[in-house]
Amino acid sequence: MRVFLLLLFTLTTVLSKAGSISLVDIPSHVFVNNGKTNFDSIFQRDKVESLVQELFNQQTLYHDYTLEIQPNSNFKTYWSVFEKRWNVIDLDNDGIPELIMQGQTSTLDEKEYVEIYKKTNEGWIKIHGEVGRLLAYKIHPNTKKIILYQHRYPCCYSASHNIITIRLIREKIITKSRFFVGRDHGDMVGPFYPDSVNYPSSFKQLNEKTLLRWSPEVVEKNAFTNYSETNAIIHYEKGAFYKLLYTKDNWSFVLMYSGIVNEQAIVINAGNFVNKPVYGWIFSEGETLDGEIVSD
Repeated sequence: MRVFLLLLFTLTTVLSKAGSISLVDIPSHVFVNNGKTNFDSIFQRDKVESLVQELFNQQTLYHDYTLEIQPNSNFKTYWSVFEKRWNVIDLDNDGIPELIMQGQTSTLDEKEYVEIYKKTNEGWIKIHGEVGRLLAYKIHPNTKKIILYQHRYPCCYSASHNIITIRLIREKIITKSRFFVGRDHGDMVGPFYPDSVNYPSSFKQLNEKTLLRWSPEVVEKNAFTNYSETNAIIHYEKGAFYKLLYTKDNWSFVLMYSGIVNEQAIVINAGNFVNKPVYGWIFSEGETLDGEIVSD
């Protein structure tokens, strides 16, 4: 009996660690240049309950207390749990509202979701659904359309993060994303990003083939426990374009845009990042930021 209890405890501990989410809270100003975070200014509460009830009655929602999951449920019960997770938003500034839900969809899941629904002639349809939470937003200065930025954070033993840009263009959601790695469970060497950054308007180019790392030091042992000995992400070719966001002690936090080397790497698959920007750290003596040497 004692052996059984010990095995059960060990299994529970492993599963708990494997299923946990990681590094959920990140600073929006580091990953979204001049992003706004007061979402109440773009959300609308008028008619949100009646519009969500329309969607609920379509039986296309897969949340706790919905008819698809619990056929004997009703909207009153659903709304008592999910009310604060729903808002109305007009992403493309056309006067026709969309519905947006942020939060957990089940009490059994640690992860949050961002879901966006649009009404068509056939009824409400989901046009966006991703794990994570909203990080920031911008309003286009000319069209006044809303651009959302979502942080898709990892779970289990992953360390992959994506900053997803969400736009509604011609009734379709268009997304693109940037990538960084990191964990907050103490099994991965950080820091993964600085406290503040400066997004310049101009690009720089690498003077030589350069290794991008996830933290500002050379780590050759136990960088990511049971996964990677070093904190290397991948190499970038000479001439690769990047933006320099922060520099200290010859380590620069950068956003790489091009020039990824097609090589085997533990953290990422090069083929999936040819056109996907990646955040990380590079070592470069005498690096400059906006034409000036950066010092403490």
